[in-house]
Amino acid sequence: MSKTVVRRALFKSFWAVIGLLIAVSLFKLAFTGSTQNADGAPLTPTGQIPPEEVVAEKGTISNSLTVDGTIVIDKPVSATSSVTGVLVHRFAESGAKVEKGDKLFQVRAEEEPAEAAEPVEEPADEPGSVDDARGDGDRDGAPAEPSAPKPVYHWYTVVAPATGIVGNYAVDMLGEVAEDGVVVSIRPTTFRAVGAISPLDRYRLAGNPEQATVTIEGGPKPFACTDLSIGDAATETITSDAPEGEMMEGEPGGGEGESGAGARITCLVPRKVTVFDGLTMSMVIDAGKSDGDVVTIPVTAVTGLVRDGSVWVVGEDGTPTEQPVKLGVTDGKVVEVTSGLEAGDSVLRYVPGAKDSPEEMAGDMPEGEM
Repeated sequence: MSKTVVRRALFKSFWAVIGLLIAVSLFKLAFTGSTQNADGAPLTPTGQIPPEEVVAEKGTISNSLTVDGTIVIDKPVSATSSVTGVLVHRFAESGAKVEKGDKLFQVRAEEEPAEAAEPVEEPADEPGSVDDARGDGDRDGAPAEPSAPKPVYHWYTVVAPATGIVGNYAVDMLGEVAEDGVVVSIRPTTFRAVGAISPLDRYRLAGNPEQATVTIEGGPKPFACTDLSIGDAATETITSDAPEGEMMEGEPGGGEGESGAGARITCLVPRKVTVFDGLTMSMVIDAGKSDGDVVTIPVTAVTGLVRDGSVWVVGEDGTPTEQPVKLGVTDGKVVEVTSGLEAGDSVLRYVPGAKDSPEEMAGDMPEGEM
């Protein structure tokens, strides 16, 4: 046998042994794993994830909230009569445009007349006296009964409760109207941008901003929408203005685990801007900005996000300690810490016991899954 053949055989055997050792090692790691740490101590599974830390940093926060919604025409406003009476005059006919406070119609109401005084009983004249020429004992020319009192009328003018177009009158001329009865409605020509926000986002608008910037894709350039207001989620929700069959963010059933509807947020569209009922829009609300670089941490590291809160500062020995802090502006992701914490301090990224912390999420996973 030549030396070349022997070398080839030894070379193949060598690589076969190396391959076998690698296969055995991979099998052991895959199915048994390491049972010792770097120091040789045995590893014991605990099922716990070490708390994650984050360092407080300097930064600038812009509290800008974006809300999607719809352009909605204002609802008709009813003009009612304050008295029961008869419709006797129309200052504005159906289809006419009126301003708030313009005269609309007039109602004539009949008032109860004052009670007539009872006639004073006078003694009968002697027959043949000057007032009794006929000699029958009665005053000549005196009425036998008092005349009925004349009706007393008052006229009441009703003005337009809003600016818009006069609708169809519910009562014909000289027709009777009831007290508090609707005589005609005003169809407004004003529009509002309407959206819904979650109850938690209302904290971000605690400064009560007065306007928003509205953008309509394919429509006019972005414009300022004034008279910004937020309705009570318990009494006024976005469902009243949403198209039938559609559900918007914040409605019942729209959020996971939320039982209440989102609060209705609206602002008035300027008259000079051309819009149409039902257009999709988005409004951006500027609710404040931090004054220069400030100390910031993730909102997940704080319990309480309005003015006062607490964080868990990690000491040199790794032990977290609860620390009260004062809070400022937040954008929903990070929050400004105005006092109680300095840049460079380490805090727990998640509040102990928080639902979204890694420990909580690990506890919710089925056994054997991570």
